[in-house]
Amino acid sequence: MILPMKINMKRSFIHALTAVLLLMLCTRQSQAQANAGAAAPDFTVQALDGKTVTLSDFKGKYVLIDFWGSWCGPCRKSSPMMVELYNKLKAKKADMEFISIAVNERNDEVWKKAIKDDKLTWIQLKIDRNISSKYSIVGVPTCILVSPEGKILYREHPVSLIPKVKKMFGIE
Repeated sequence: MILPMKINMKRSFIHALTAVLLLMLCTRQSQAQANAGAAAPDFTVQALDGKTVTLSDFKGKYVLIDFWGSWCGPCRKSSPMMVELYNKLKAKKADMEFISIAVNERNDEVWKKAIKDDKLTWIQLKIDRNISSKYSIVGVPTCILVSPEGKILYREHPVSLIPKVKKMFGIE
């Protein structure tokens, strides 16, 4: 009786290990699709102001996509830096769009209040898991800089991305 139990445990272990390895492979492929050099996955979402936003409509411009949450302390702490960057790029008339995408928001009023309090005046989207999975978002804040050709240039925390964007556009 002990021998068949050991065989079943071994078989169960092998099945579990196979499932974990397949999951890791799929995750790596998904992340590779949303990393630097890859085409930015397109999406169409209704913005907070009611307008429909499609990423590919911004082809020809740089697009900074900021995945964040009103519930996320580090996201909220990076908001003033994002606002400063946005204002400097706007003053310079840089060919750049900002899109903030709220992740895992459970309360629209809290989300809207955070947008107002943090002075996030650019495009605001609230998404479902479909977009965050296309971009392999596992944590926030995550910023993605998309080139005018629609390729992902950078995928980083805002604190490390903002200086790179400033350098690209010659602003301090």
